[in-house]
Amino acid sequence: MRLSLLACLLPTLAMASPRLNEIQALGSHNSYHLAPPPALLGTLKTFNKNAEAWNYSHPPLAKQLDLGIRQFELDIFLDEKGGLFADPLGLKLAKLRNTKLPPHDPDGLWKKPGTKVLHVPDVDCWSNTPLLTGGLAEMLAWSDKHPRHLPVMILLECKDQPQPPLPTKPETFTRERLLGLEKEILSVIPASRILRPDDVRGTSATLREAVMKSGWPEVDSLRGKFIFCLDNTDVIRKRYLEENPSLEGRLIFASAPEEDHPAAGWFKCNDPVREFDKIQRLVKAGFLVRTRANVNKPSDKMRDKAFASGAQWVSTDYFTGADKISFERNRLVRGNPVLEKDGEKLEP
Repeated sequence: MRLSLLACLLPTLAMASPRLNEIQALGSHNSYHLAPPPALLGTLKTFNKNAEAWNYSHPPLAKQLDLGIRQFELDIFLDEKGGLFADPLGLKLAKLRNTKLPPHDPDGLWKKPGTKVLHVPDVDCWSNTPLLTGGLAEMLAWSDKHPRHLPVMILLECKDQPQPPLPTKPETFTRERLLGLEKEILSVIPASRILRPDDVRGTSATLREAVMKSGWPEVDSLRGKFIFCLDNTDVIRKRYLEENPSLEGRLIFASAPEEDHPAAGWFKCNDPVREFDKIQRLVKAGFLVRTRANVNKPSDKMRDKAFASGAQWVSTDYFTGADKISFERNRLVRGNPVLEKDGEKLEP
């Protein structure tokens, strides 16, 4: 009788969904990026001798999702009135030199009010999703068509520092504007489709306590959802945390200042070579981590360390083409190697 009951339970146990921290998925770095027009690269090198590193383009966000990418990085700038990034210096210089370039804003998106997605104002400002709301709508539409996809993590880097001698001065991400960013996100993606810090914290006193005691939700309960994380570890993070140290009521997870911080749940550790031991320690403790597999060019050492670190999200510029990286058997998601989880049947 007992053996018979055990036999019935074994298939159920074998099919148990892994938790969010028990997987590892590939993501894209500067997910929005489009290369500047070739005719402009020479001019841009007068501002940045390494401008050739900007000479790459990623496919549209929905296409990346089709490929299996489940983590995105968007650099965002406020543009409350619209038009702040509509007439970049690089184009003005091109006109002075009679350089023929394709239209910069054929649909007038840069002129519209709303948070913009780009790399560096004035010089590296071509994007496959100029409006944050447009990019989110694109991903939501894809999600609606593929409701069983793994949760998609969207990493937001809020940029507001001027870069002299470039003339465009970004708007400051004040506390009020950070809360406005939440409203902008929610104007596109319903709250029910987002994993929020409170969803993980539950009845625990802090997010960290919940992660330590209860752990992360199972992946199957999060399919079709999005997770937003704040890339910043500077004064912008401080402003976001200042009235809600455990991210109470907030929409976005922050990379906590310390492992014992009440908001500790997710960490940004971009250097898997230098921070390898730290990443493994965080993963074994139950935290989520995002790291990178390369910086500007392919790196076998950095890739291998990133994969072996157990970081749940590994971001790369090389998810297509001859330098494409992937896990074993060309997979873009797998069970977490540090936690020794089997992800053979894990669907992205």
